[in-house]
Amino acid sequence: MTRSLPPLDLHAHVSPNTGATDLERLGAVVFAATRTLDEYKSVKDRNDQVTIWGVGCHPGIAEAQSSYDPSKFAELISSSAYVSEVGLDGRSKVPMADQDRVFRSILTHLQETPRILSVHSSGATGRTLEALETIRVKGAVLHWWRGTETQTKRALDLGCRFSVNAANMQHVEDLVMIPLDRLLVETDHPSGDRSSSSPRQPGAIADVETALARLHGTTTEKIRQQTWVNFSHLVDEVKVGALLPNPVQRMLSAARN
Repeated sequence: MTRSLPPLDLHAHVSPNTGATDLERLGAVVFAATRTLDEYKSVKDRNDQVTIWGVGCHPGIAEAQSSYDPSKFAELISSSAYVSEVGLDGRSKVPMADQDRVFRSILTHLQETPRILSVHSSGATGRTLEALETIRVKGAVLHWWRGTETQTKRALDLGCRFSVNAANMQHVEDLVMIPLDRLLVETDHPSGDRSSSSPRQPGAIADVETALARLHGTTTEKIRQQTWVNFSHLVDEVKVGALLPNPVQRMLSAARN
């Protein structure tokens, strides 16, 4: 089965100007996180075959936060299976109260319209969990997670999943509590893969799969298989299969068999 399944990168940043053919040449299924609602609006009518563009409102970008419009967000998520990048950032110049207001608005919309949700929590893991505990949503994936043991248990109890990158693998103590059935893989290109071997590009997750296999005493093939199974469960949980490109839907069918 794994021979037919390509790398699955649940969080990467891609220029909206990158052509679909160039993205297909990556040989991977890539979830492309946008940083602002307008950035997503510029790509929402594309027909990429293996790239899923996310509706984003990055907490570290003042323009993204100040221009957030709840009705616009609600309209845009109707066209995508994926929401990213959103969340809280303790190092952002945007006041935390403003970030929190935007994030909680996004979560409220996702209670009614569940989506795969990639959550930024850098420097604000506690506040992020508080928001997720207050406004419960399905499909939350904590990307580049650096929480404490207690916080990780809270996130697991909330049903969260975790997407890990090469930078995470330098801190394996953060990952030992996370069961394999809650793990997904990402590059967070161009930031989270700075320590990766060449090529550093979206979808290039071999280093992470190798490190996870070593951590869990298994093979890279089984890690690939497990992450696709985990992804299929995530898609089923939020019921967004019909919003994925047809080739990705076929890959999901193969992963389930």
